Amino acid sequence: MTDITKASRILADAFTQNILIDPLPDGANPTDFETAYEVQQATLALTGAKQTGWKLSVATRAAQAGLGLDGPLIGPLLDGRIIADGATITTNDVHFPNIEAEIAVVMASTPGANATAKAILDHIKSVHLAIEIADRRFTKKQEPVSTLADLNSTGYLVLGPEIADWRDMAFLNGPVETRSDDKVLAQNSDPAAWPDPFGGLAYLVRFLAKRGQHLKAGDVITTGACAPPTLTKHGRIEAIFEGVGTVRAEIKTA
Repeated sequence: MTDITKASRILADAFTQNILIDPLPDGANPTDFETAYEVQQATLALTGAKQTGWKLSVATRAAQAGLGLDGPLIGPLLDGRIIADGATITTNDVHFPNIEAEIAVVMASTPGANATAKAILDHIKSVHLAIEIADRRFTKKQEPVSTLADLNSTGYLVLGPEIADWRDMAFLNGPVETRSDDKVLAQNSDPAAWPDPFGGLAYLVRFLAKRGQHLKAGDVITTGACAPPTLTKHGRIEAIFEGVGTVRAEIKTA
């Protein structure tokens, strides 16, 4: 049995003190996703951080199948860590910045617990291009279960330009590229490698309902990587969605 109290204390201290840690010790390391969610929630409570939204990872069907999942993995987005297009953070703010081009959604109201992907559209305020700057507290990359416990690698979200006429879905499944200091980090031109943003939202709504939670107006949800996540140390980062727009930020050397 996993010692959730011990695991969450270790992870919360790492987050609040902005330090790196070794893998969780035997007995404190969760061995399944459900336990990892329990550790994640206990960790979040101990940090005292205010949650302002949600992040989805492992968001494509192929990635989920590889882990035996029926949907994405869920984690928190935190107050003060959703930043504007063109914003700057420093290398003191992140340990291992993992750059992900994503589609983010801002909610206008609360969908019903069994809302379909189509029904959820009426509860959305806006849809945005975004960059997730995922981060971890572990010195070395961990297995997905431990990553999930570690607040699902929550870091920063760059909330970029609002997508006009998003209901026509024309922004979906096109070529995407990420860059750092004009160097290409990752590319995707395969529509099948895109996540389904609104299907992911529907999954999140059901996931939360089972836990007595729900989305609410103002929540920000980022829906998964549209090109392979890629580590970068620092630099001017961009996510370029061909024919749609670009979102930018900078990670400066401290």
